[in-house]
Amino acid sequence: MIRLLTHIRSNMIAYLALFVALGGTSYAAVNLPAGSVGNRQLRNHSVSAIKLERSSIGGYVHDWATIDGQGQLVGSRPKARLLRWSVTGMPGGIISWGRPFPYACFIVATTDTAPTPVSYASASNSNAGNKSGRPQGAAVFLSAPHTGVHVAVICPQP
Repeated sequence: MIRLLTHIRSNMIAYLALFVALGGTSYAAVNLPAGSVGNRQLRNHSVSAIKLERSSIGGYVHDWATIDGQGQLVGSRPKARLLRWSVTGMPGGIISWGRPFPYACFIVATTDTAPTPVSYASASNSNAGNKSGRPQGAAVFLSAPHTGVHVAVICPQP
């Protein structure tokens, strides 16, 4: 009992801050109707171009690609190629943008869950036959065949 009282006394300010923060968020979630905060509620110039500049954001999308459930490249930036893709057996493959990634970049893959209720994707850097050894593509692995996937190469700001 003494340990509990000592713990509460030591962390009283932290608990108070937690309850105040959760209380305000809960109030807003319960009392504000859905979609009630929009352009009319934002003050002019509260979101300026400087807040959206690359230097003020931690990272940016270097390259991206979308592959549908049949293994067709739907869209990409810049132009990507499917070096290898399979929707049977072990689904997934390798996507290449034809240029190396900066070393600090990482790859993220998410699935379209419409055809299957539960699916996931993982992605990693692949040098895909590049002689320099620098990553030039993404190796994507899917948990379910015939699952669409979105792949993004995220890089930190210089």
